[in-house]
Amino acid sequence: MQKFNDYLTQQADILAQKAENLANRSKRQYIYRVTVLTIYGFQVAVPVLIGIFGGQFLDKCLKQTHFSWTLNLILLGFIVGFYNANRWFCHTIGLKKRKKARKK
Repeated sequence: MQKFNDYLTQQADILAQKAENLANRSKRQYIYRVTVLTIYGFQVAVPVLIGIFGGQFLDKCLKQTHFSWTLNLILLGFIVGFYNANRWFCHTIGLKKRKKARKK
């Protein structure tokens, strides 16, 4: 009978630990989601900022009135940023492209 009581006590401790882990799980998921969105945002924002500063520098150096380097490099920064962020996101969640094995 003592072994059975010890077994029940052990199982109760395990269940209490699992319940505590479930309670902390939602906090960890929130932090993980915020972190993923922050990284995603930085991966889009950094190329755009590089486009802004590079475009302003080229506009000042070349002094063209009919062409805006800033607008074009901002657009290019968005394209590069979203491509890079999408590639990173797919890699993070495991949506890698699978190469088809060639049948011989």
